[in-house]
Order: sequence, then structure tokens, then C-alpha cells
Amino acid sequence: MRRMLPDFFVIGAQKAGSTYLLRCLGEHPQIFMPPAEVAFFENGLYSEERIGRFERHFDAARPGQVIGVKRPNVLGLPECPVRLRRHMPDLKLVAILRDPIERAVSGYFHYMRTGMVPIVPVEVGLNRLLDGQYRDLPRARDILEFGFYGKHLRAYEAVFSRDRFCVTLLDDVRRNARGELDRIFEFLGVRRDFEPSSLDRRPMAAPYSLTRLRLWDAVARYYREWTHDGKFLRRRRGIVASPLHAMNLALDHFVWSRLFRARRPRLSPALAARLADLYRDDIESLEAWLGHSLAGWKESAESRV
Repeated sequence: MRRMLPDFFVIGAQKAGSTYLLRCLGEHPQIFMPPAEVAFFENGLYSEERIGRFERHFDAARPGQVIGVKRPNVLGLPECPVRLRRHMPDLKLVAILRDPIERAVSGYFHYMRTGMVPIVPVEVGLNRLLDGQYRDLPRARDILEFGFYGKHLRAYEAVFSRDRFCVTLLDDVRRNARGELDRIFEFLGVRRDFEPSSLDRRPMAAPYSLTRLRLWDAVARYYREWTHDGKFLRRRRGIVASPLHAMNLALDHFVWSRLFRARRPRLSPALAARLADLYRDDIESLEAWLGHSLAGWKESAESRV
């Protein structure tokens, strides 16, 4: 069987609405995307000789379909741009970006859920990250690092020409999802008149309740395991692991999510100021790269202080 590599890649950003894009783009009849993200190009997983394993994810694509894949982590990983260019020199790159302070908060909750960082109030956890206290946790650096969009997009521009990029903002998707999707459809060369059923679905929200996260973790620790020196997580195989995972999903969705509702926490002025200082220069760099004002992000940062 002749296999194909993707025509486009949703490269990020993590916790910025990339799953929403996957749903909407994947519904388009002229587009084929695997239903979940595909990890391959990161350190610890990548092997040039095993590219065929990556290609198998696209075997179900029909002739003539534009093939895409989502893996939002690759935006913030320095090893990925060159690897993507090596295998897919004509690749189109789609990115959706979110206020980096909001993204850091959501990212910390996401990494608590996956067991990558301790389950503590985000105020405590983010201050520890800023103080360098989680250096022994292999993936903790992602939480802050993945918000430096300007730096990371310039790293991609060093190996891909500027016309290969289509960048949108989560704020713009929230205001005008139809218009932003039309722009992405045009960039990908598919019909713009298709309206996905997921258009009005909200991007995934992080579970902001610490109680809910602790209940999830109490079960998840029995069916998940770390691989590649603690960098990647997978479900154990066996007759116990799969039922436990299914039970945990059901409990979380039908019980814990309803009993333990929580809003995104408001940061203290001191922590907000630290994060605003951290991202200020990169936001200005991104503004120049996009040719687009990010005043809303700056005002949001100032309003938190």
C-alpha cells in the first residue's frame, strides 16, 4: 500500500483550541485527519527510519483528500521544525494561539490531570515553576515554555517559508468562528462553504477543581505508566487497565464534573505581574511577526496586576 504524509499540520498551541480545530477541520469532506493527535517527532519518539509508523495513521484517507494531523506540542519543541521540514518540505502549518498567561494556567491544570506535576493550587505551582523548583520533572518546563509563541514561530520560519503559515487567535475564533474557519479552509485549498457541526461547540475547558483532579488521579495512577525517562504517558495493557480507564472517564464526566464545578482561578497580583514580565517581550515580538495588534493580551495582563 502506498502511504502518504500530511499536507498540513496543526502545530499548536497546546491548550489553545487545537482540539476544536481538529473537530471542525476533520468534518470537512475534502480533509482527512486522524481523530486524535499523533505524537512522533518529539525527542524520545522520533526515528527517521520509522517514518512508516507515522504514515500508517493516514491509511484511511480517500484519494484526493487533503491530509492533516494535530500535535500541538510540536510548536514549542526546538527539535521539531527541522524534522517536519525533512519529511514534509511542502507542509502547511496551522496554529491557534491563546493569551499566554491564560494558556499557562490551563496548561498547569492539564499537567496536573496527567500526573506530570503535583496537584497543588495553581498559585503555588506556577510560582514554583517560575522559581525553578520543578527542574526534576521532565515535562514541567512545557507549561511556561509553550507560551513563547513568537520565539517558536520564528524557529519554524527559519526552515519553512512564510507563505506556509496560517495563524489564528483563540480570541478571534470565539468572536467569529465561521470567518476564521473560512480563512483556514481557503489556506488549505478546500471548499469554504462547508459548515461543520462542531462550529458552535466551545473549545475544551480545563478541569479547574483540585478535588476533581485528585479523584481522577486516585484511579488513573493504577492504569497509566511513564515511558522514555518519564517524558511520555500511556495506558497500561491488560484486563484491569482498560475497565479502570473506562470507569474513570465515566465517573469524571457524569459525576465529578457535576459535583465539583470550578472556574478558572484568578491569579494574585504578584503572580500575574511575574507572568506578564515573563511574556512581555515575546508578545511584542509576535505582534511584529503577525503584523497584528495583541493589545487585548497586554490589557488582560495589566488588568490582572
